[in-house]
Formats: sequence, C-alpha cells, structure tokens
Amino acid sequence: MEAEEDVQTVLTQETHELADILSYQDDAVLAILYKMMDSRARERLVRLASHRERILGVLNYFRTTDPAICRQFLQMVCMHCDMPMRLESRLMSVAGSVTSDPWPTPARETLSLCDPEEVIENNSYTLVDEYIPSQGWCAKRPRIDHVESYKSAVRRFLLQRWERVMQGVVKEVLLEEAWVSLRHRTHVRPRDRADGALSPSELPQGDEEGAVEDRVTVHSLLGSEAQVTLLLGQAGSGKTLLMHCLGQKWTQGAFPSFHLLILLEFRQLNLVARPLSLKELLFRFFLPPEGGEEECTAVLDFILENPEKICLIFDGYDEFHTKITHSGKLSSPLCPLPMAELISGLCSRRILPGCTLLITCRPRDVTDLESSVDCIGELLGFNQRSVKEYAEQYFQDKGLDLKEKAVSHLLANHHLLTMCYLPALCHICCVCLDHIFSSGGSQLLPQLPNTLTQVYLQILCAFLSRCPGSSTPLLQSHRAEVTLLGRLAMRGLEGSKIVFLSEEVPPDLVDFATKAGLLSQVDLTHEDGSKGQGYTFMHLTMQEFLGALHIMTSEDITDAQLRKKFNFKTRWTTKSDPKTVFTDSLHLYVCGLAAPACSSYLIQLVRGVGAVGWVKKRLALVRKLLRSLAMSTNLTGPKVVELCHCVQETQDAQLAREMVGSRPCFELRNITLNPVDLDALAFVVSSAGVGIGLDFGACSMELECLDILPSCQHIDFLMFICGNLTDVGAAKLARALESCPLITELNFSDNSLTDSGVREIADIFPKLPSLASVSLGRNGCSLESIYILLEKITSSPSIQGLYAE
Repeated sequence: MEAEEDVQTVLTQETHELADILSYQDDAVLAILYKMMDSRARERLVRLASHRERILGVLNYFRTTDPAICRQFLQMVCMHCDMPMRLESRLMSVAGSVTSDPWPTPARETLSLCDPEEVIENNSYTLVDEYIPSQGWCAKRPRIDHVESYKSAVRRFLLQRWERVMQGVVKEVLLEEAWVSLRHRTHVRPRDRADGALSPSELPQGDEEGAVEDRVTVHSLLGSEAQVTLLLGQAGSGKTLLMHCLGQKWTQGAFPSFHLLILLEFRQLNLVARPLSLKELLFRFFLPPEGGEEECTAVLDFILENPEKICLIFDGYDEFHTKITHSGKLSSPLCPLPMAELISGLCSRRILPGCTLLITCRPRDVTDLESSVDCIGELLGFNQRSVKEYAEQYFQDKGLDLKEKAVSHLLANHHLLTMCYLPALCHICCVCLDHIFSSGGSQLLPQLPNTLTQVYLQILCAFLSRCPGSSTPLLQSHRAEVTLLGRLAMRGLEGSKIVFLSEEVPPDLVDFATKAGLLSQVDLTHEDGSKGQGYTFMHLTMQEFLGALHIMTSEDITDAQLRKKFNFKTRWTTKSDPKTVFTDSLHLYVCGLAAPACSSYLIQLVRGVGAVGWVKKRLALVRKLLRSLAMSTNLTGPKVVELCHCVQETQDAQLAREMVGSRPCFELRNITLNPVDLDALAFVVSSAGVGIGLDFGACSMELECLDILPSCQHIDFLMFICGNLTDVGAAKLARALESCPLITELNFSDNSLTDSGVREIADIFPKLPSLASVSLGRNGCSLESIYILLEKITSSPSIQGLYAE
C-alpha cells in the first residue's frame, strides 16, 4: 500500500516539471501515452483548448487512476523522454519493473517496446507489454548520463560568466523591462540615393510585409517561433549584458524547451584563423566536456539529433573581422570550415536545421545577415523613468545630499538626460556627475558638460584621479600614460581589434590602466585550445574616445592622415558598403575635441612651447572638414543626422547656420530615430536661428523624441507621412507643436490616426498663427472629424488649404 501511495504522490509532486518535458515530445511519443487512457478520458482531452492543457490532463488522469497503471505510465515516460537524472531516478524508484499483469482486463495482446507504432486497443486500455530493459535502452542510459553531466557543467559555466559580467553593474538586469522593436522577415531600409530619400511609392505601407513593428521583451525572443533572430543595438545599448542574462535565466529553469544554451562571442572567435568543425567550435571555444572523448561524442550526437533543443547565441558580430556571405553550398557540421562559412551555415539552416539562433550586432552590419534571418529586432533604450531609477541606485550609497543633488541635476539637464537613454551612457553620465560633484567643493552649481565628448573628458579625469601620484591638472600629470593608451586605442581601431593580447600591452601600462579602471582583463582561448589572458578597454566607446584624443594631440598624425582618419560614417549602411568595425563614434569625438571648451585639455597633452598654436591649428582643420560637409547639398538623410551630431559636438553656431542655410529641408525618411538624434537636430535648428522644414516620412521613433521637438524652435513645415503615428503620438505631438509658432505647413498623411488623434491636431490650429496648409489624407477620419476640422479652420484665418479623407 505504501508503494501504491508513493507512485501517485511522486507524480503529483513532479507534475509541473513533467509537463514541461512532455510539452516538447514528438507526436509519436504522446500518441502512446494518450492511448494508455480510456476512451472517455481521451475524448475529454480533445475538447481542451491548448497543447499544455492536454498534457496536464494526461498527468492528472494518471495521478488518479489505478497505481499499477500509473507505474506503467511512468515507465513509458522514462523510456521515451530525456530528462534530468534526478527526476528519472525518482520516477523509476517508484515505478519499478512490472512482473505481473498490470491490466485489469482479461483480453491481452503484446506491443513491442521497440516499435511504438504498433498500438492495440480494447474497450478500456491500450495494451502495453511489461517493462523489460532492452539493449537499446541500456545503450541509451550512458548517453543520457553524459548529456546531463554536460548540461550541469554548462549551467555552472554560464553562471560564472554571469557573475563576472555583473561586476560593477549598478541596476538589476530585468529581461522583462528590456524592450525590442521587432520586425519579422526583412524590413525596409534607406538606400543611398542621390537625394537621400525614398519616393512615396517606395515607402512601406501599413499592410505590407515588414512594415509593422512589434514591441516585445528580450525575454520573449527565445520563446518565439522564429528560429534565427538578429538583435541590433548601438554600442552601449546592453547587448552583451542581456545575452549573458539570457544564459543566467536558462540556468534557473527559463526556456525549458532548450536542453543546451551555448553563448559564444565574436571577439573570441577572431583569434581563430584556421577552419573549424562544429565540434571544435562548441567544445574548444565554449566548454570542453569533462568526460573526455566519450562524453564529447555523446553530447555532439545529441546536438545533431535534437537541434530543436539547442539554442546558440553569437554576441557581437560587429566585432567579427570577416564579412559573412551566403554561398548556398551544402555544409557538413563534421567537416572543418572557415569561421565565416560555419556561421553562415548555421544562419541559413544548412547546419543544425531547426536550432534556435540569436545573433547580436550594431545596426550598421545588419545588411550581412538580414537575408537569412526570420526576424530583426532593435533594442530600445532607457526612458526617463529608467534613467531616474538607475541614477538613484548608482548614488544610493554615496550620501543623501549627493544623491539628491546629482539626480536632480541629471533630470533637469535636458542634454544629459537625452544621452542617458543609452544604458552605457547613463552609467557614464552618473560616473561623470559623481566626479564633478565630489570634487566641486562648496560650489553650488559646477559647470556640467555640454557634449558627449566633454562627458568622456570628465570620465577620463575621474579614472585618472584614482591613480597614485595624481595631481592637477590630471591629464598633464599622467601625460605619458594617456599618450600610450591613446596610441594603443588607435592601433586597435585601425586593426579592427578590441581585444589585446598580454604581450601587446607593456606591463607598466597594464598595471596603471587596470588600477584606473580603463583596461579590463579577459580570459582567452587560443586557436590551439591553450588558455591565455588579454585586455580590453572598459568599453568600446572609451577606446574610440582615446583614439580621437591621440589623433588630436599626436604630432605623429599629419594633417593628411587626419583627413583620412576622419571617416564620416553613419550607423545606417547599404549592402554595397564594405564591412567596417569600430568606427561608430571616432569622428564624433574628433569633432567634440575641436570645441573651444576642450582646448585646455588638449594643450595638457601636447609637449613643447608651441603647444597652444599647434592645438589651434588642429582645431581649425577639423572645423574646415566639417564646413565642407555642412555646405554639401547631396547628403543622404542618415548622413544629415550624423552631421547634426558632429556640429552639436563642436558647439559651433556658425556651422549650424551654414548647414541649415544650404538646404530648405532636412529629409530624414525611412530611418529609426532616437532621442539623441532629435537632440542633435534640435541643437542645429535652434542654433541656426532661421526656419527650415523637417521631413520625417516613414521614420520610426519613440514618443520621447516628440518631447524634444519644441527645442527646434524654427520649424517652417513638418511632414510625418507613413510614420504609423497613433492617437497617443498625435496628442504628444500636438502639445509639442504649441512651442513652434512659426510653422506654416503640417502633413500627417498615411498614418494610423482615428477621430481622437485628428481632434488633437485640430485643437492646435488656432495656436499656430502662421499655419497655412494641413494634410491629413489616408487616415481613419470620420465625417464628424471633417466637421471638427472645418470648425477649427474658421477660427484660424491663416489656413489656406486643408486636405483630408
């Protein structure tokens, strides 16, 4: 009686874990289990709505049926399903071996365990032979042991990596709060046409494939049906941290459909020059099996036979030296292949078809991979609430007075707040404010940085102040070390290198830079499998900043070399562009260092009596390069945005006037814009002091961008066609337009506005004294909305034309 009670008690206690395991079994296995039930119970299962409900129905049936049948059910589950060793041992301990007839029916036939297709039914039960371990079952047991052993080792390994990655991270990482703008299949991208824009016929319409974005969490990326996902994010958006968080969540039981989750980094794979097989890739550069070749063979066999239970994450494609191309050739996972071809085979499902693959990269490299992925997502940054939470946690242990002062200044400084929408920059701004307020003495309002470059100058000074022997001015007291770090950073950027081998960095510099926090140590696996150590800068953006500092202070860099290194790239690229890495921000910092406010810092790093004159000459050269771009009339929309960033970094109002004066309109069509982009645009437009049109046709942007629009001040006309502008966005936009009294034309055609949104827009007509033309074509307007528009026009005498449908 105790044994009979135990079997049902154990099944009750393990129901939820068994439900997860059974939910991912083949139909043939489930058919055997279904047919062990009586016909009435099976009929009830059919009426249940979801697959998971039917699985729970099966488990509930056997929890309450005859204990002998419950034991037989558990035996069949253990035989046909892979499961953790702990669970299988517990189930078999109560199920035992059937030595007498478990079926309470007189009629009996046999079913071979080796042939689950042969099912013979009577009126009540499926007839199943006694459990007799066969040679096949005995052969399966060691393989399961090896796979479970490797799975446990992978869990430990991913947790160790997670703990290392989390060192110094202030705020808890919540996958449920990390949002992604997701597009299934391919999405429309800007083309580098001469006029920089798409014609209206080329713009995506609301019902076209790829035109509709879904907003999902990072956590849901591994729970979707898509097998190959490309996750985009700017440098500093948190891609690497989130990928390690996915691994950590898997170790805690999330994503139960994956028996193994394997996380690889392209920065490590760059060290491999020779061809590799899939086996070498996984077991040399991820985690070697502890059980030797026997375990290695068993785990590889499991991976090849069960690709749907495998999740592969490749982080940082933008750091990969080689461009992935898709040849279409058949590939064998057992044969050595060049690294790029091996990754291509996984993307195109020629290797491990059915596995789940997640690749991260910066937006500029999307063109290499977009043709072979199921969906493309782009990480969305912080919002104002997230920035406030992060800043409060950062200053939590630094005293109440400092915390309140720093957080209030951060939220009140619009430019700093906008920078903080990028998570890495949020952390950097907090470090910057900590340094400024901690060293500001009794000064009530110290000078806050106006640009990203000035923020990084403060960060550099904050790190240098940690070093022994520091004195003011900090850059001058550590001139030799900063010069060496700048040279190392530039050498890495020129060689597309983010990881430096230990022999490439002088020991004295390693000691200084690691104590300062500017360099971090990383573990490496070399091509031959041997272990080693390397170093990376605290972040790629710091490497770029130090590289720009080298360009602006090194007499070894001639004017001609500076022109060549001033590589004006955007984060949007076309398929014809060569793969380039590490160039997102170098030119931006060069422009920022050309601002007058940075001159004193540069002079500290230049030797000799003629330092002041030399620095002035270098600054003038950078402004001359920018002026030629500002006067150009054939820049594409993405390059216009990038130029706005550069002009903002220089804080040069004359450059802004020349840029605005050379074009009647900024055409920024069909690109994704973030608050930082709008902030740069607002600086240029407001600094110029003259009117200009803004064309955001088919652009995607967050609602926070609309908060920045009033800062533009001098807008002649505004176009938001094909922008999926919703009623919520229309309400926010209407409030923003109240601060733009000079606007003469509004065009909101081809959006998702209903009567509510149209009313919001109509309400601002009387508040815009210069408004002459309004277009609201192809929206969801009713006849009632048309009457409201006409009513508002009567109180807005400046309006000469209205178009609505």
